[in-house]
Amino acid sequence: MKSIIKHIILMVLVISSCLLNAQETLNANDPNTFIFGGDQKTNTLTVEVLPIAIVDVEPDPGISISGSADLTSLEAGLPFTGTGDNLDGLWLNFTHRAENFQNARIFVSSNQPVPAGMTINVEIINTGVGGDFPNNPRLGPILIGTNEEIIVNDFANGYTGDGLNNGYQLKYTIENPGAVSLPDGFEIIYRIQ
Repeated sequence: MKSIIKHIILMVLVISSCLLNAQETLNANDPNTFIFGGDQKTNTLTVEVLPIAIVDVEPDPGISISGSADLTSLEAGLPFTGTGDNLDGLWLNFTHRAENFQNARIFVSSNQPVPAGMTINVEIINTGVGGDFPNNPRLGPILIGTNEEIIVNDFANGYTGDGLNNGYQLKYTIENPGAVSLPDGFEIIYRIQ
């Protein structure tokens, strides 16, 4: 009987010692407590971050434009007419993270040809206060058409902040002495590449 009790106690001690040497548990909320292989070690980590390219023109969804053009006096359904009308209340915002810090540019174009007798120019006239981005605009007016034109020159990573007074202030100059209308679905497109 004493022999059986000795063996039971011995088995309990062996099982207890095995349980005490169980594998360590990592607390992912506290990286300072990570222990690998019984002592503190260093592991190399490589993180690949996906590239991002987002362009936005503000304000959105409505347009509040200052300058010589008074859009509140226009009648819906009639063409925008006049010569030298300036629209300068729009801001170009962007977020860009390149793969391997490759340079990018922002291009502007239209999705359809501008009708004969009308010209639309855009230029960057001011740089906003927000974000972290290179102040690298193309200077001077750019004639809008279906061919892409560079409006912001080479830059790597950056972001402008969102909304008015952030990014690049755009000034559109529209000359339309013949009162022609833009085609249905006409859009001006900004693209980062």
